[in-house]
Amino acid sequence: MDSRQALMLLVVTAGAFIVPIISERIGWFTAPCEMLYGTLAANVLPWVHDPGAFITTLAQFGFLLLLFLAGLEIDFMMLRRRGPGMLVRAGLAALGLQALVLGVGLFFHLPPIYILLLGAVSISLLLVVLKELQLVQSNFGQTVLIVGALGEFLTILEVTAYDLVSRFGVGLPLALAVLKLAALLLVGYIVLRWLNNTVDRAPEAFGRFFHARDTAELGVRAALAFMLTFAAIAVLLQVEQILATFIAGAVCSFAFRGHNTVARKLGTMGQGFFIPLFFIWVGMGLRLGDLMHPESLLLIGGLLAGLLVLRLLAIPLLLVAGVPFRSTTGAVLLLSAPLTLIVAIARVGINLKQLAPSTYGAVLAVAILSSVIYPLLGRPLLRHEMNPARRGRIRRVIRSARARISLGLASPSVQPINAPRDPAGMDGM
Repeated sequence: MDSRQALMLLVVTAGAFIVPIISERIGWFTAPCEMLYGTLAANVLPWVHDPGAFITTLAQFGFLLLLFLAGLEIDFMMLRRRGPGMLVRAGLAALGLQALVLGVGLFFHLPPIYILLLGAVSISLLLVVLKELQLVQSNFGQTVLIVGALGEFLTILEVTAYDLVSRFGVGLPLALAVLKLAALLLVGYIVLRWLNNTVDRAPEAFGRFFHARDTAELGVRAALAFMLTFAAIAVLLQVEQILATFIAGAVCSFAFRGHNTVARKLGTMGQGFFIPLFFIWVGMGLRLGDLMHPESLLLIGGLLAGLLVLRLLAIPLLLVAGVPFRSTTGAVLLLSAPLTLIVAIARVGINLKQLAPSTYGAVLAVAILSSVIYPLLGRPLLRHEMNPARRGRIRRVIRSARARISLGLASPSVQPINAPRDPAGMDGM
């Protein structure tokens, strides 16, 4: 590690520590604030123009860990209680959204790359927001997470097919890509059956993996090895690593359902450093100077509006999936921030010369702004889904923020009524 990489690591580590404190005080979600911090650092500090290979590698590992945790968070016991119909309804909702976007795009004669951008669904930010709202294990959280996971799966398939058809046309390369994807799914199914049968026959052999006080942390090591093995298989098969790591997490969640010790430890490690670093790294890719053009601003506004309007039109599909009527608008806003897949689709568009390099900054701005604006607008609409303790905590944070703003606007000579007294009791001295 050279001096520049050390300084970059210092910047992102400081942000990972400071941003959650600030975001809690102002009542914002942490992940969007981390992206804004990365954008601010990259545009204010002159030497932070390129994160470098070291930071990029750590950020990509954080992204894979985030998708693996998303698979781990799927509660298969809840899905079993709710029956297979829930999964079918969620699949219909995800398919319906893609069909709706395709129909609107063809009606307005949009280029294919913009249809993909408007139809993108991703669960990377969705999982972080649901965790922060403490809704992951609720019926609402599981339903939205399943719809988002299936929507991301369909989006990845569409992007892969578009990339292959654009480069090779309809023929043998496309058929080989489909076979590779089927091979990945088959590997996941085989591993799932083997793990499930092995755990059922010899549960005592896996006891150490879930021991909370295992000094060697064998369970964490096994989970990371499993995740990276699936990621390596995806690279060898030339399939998206996003899909592979999510499948790996879902396989672990199903095979070891009821054991959440490893998930908690991985979540602590990921949320403590690697996942915040990923969001900061995404923000560093945005250059504000590239956006000060009327065409870029028009594109940003159009894509932001399109993401939201198309998902508002899909509210009946969410009702079919099982989302309560009171929560549909909040779910729509959470699903309107497909951060990672927007960035991935933009890179595919540049490689295929379907997007100009100058347009990439505008698309990245859409990814960041949608991740900042829509979850913040959706949180008040989901308060009834939260438990009373969480709602009370949010109210206290908002009241505290308002009080600090009021004190900042008030005269310095005026002391607030509820100001704390001198701890030593020396007010009169």
